[in-house]
Amino acid sequence: MADAGAPTLTPGKVDVFTDSNGFWQQYAREKPATAIAAPASWTISATGAGSVISADESRRALVLWNTSSTATVYLRYDTTAPASTAVNNWHDQIPPQARLSVEKELLTLPVSMIGSAASGSIEIATATAA
Repeated sequence: MADAGAPTLTPGKVDVFTDSNGFWQQYAREKPATAIAAPASWTISATGAGSVISADESRRALVLWNTSSTATVYLRYDTTAPASTAVNNWHDQIPPQARLSVEKELLTLPVSMIGSAASGSIEIATATAA
């Protein structure tokens, strides 16, 4: 197979090299977090709230801690406020006194919430990349 030459590059987003067989290889590096936002919190409510955490393309980490000793918090990874705590109304949950580190595939999405009771708060820690 003939070498068609170097691929078109987007500076800073993709690294490219030639392997031992002379083929071009490329990979994208993930940007690490470069800033931590000020801590935030949401008072747990039994009424659903849309976009408690807004979408953010630069977010690299999202950690949520449920301070309640009794309420479970249910999450949706979209802008829709959960209508109830019934199954099929939410995507994830945080039991009382637990923490959740959101998977990297979901980090940039908005997060909507509802509690099983109005008790305690969700403490929110985020990190972003410039």
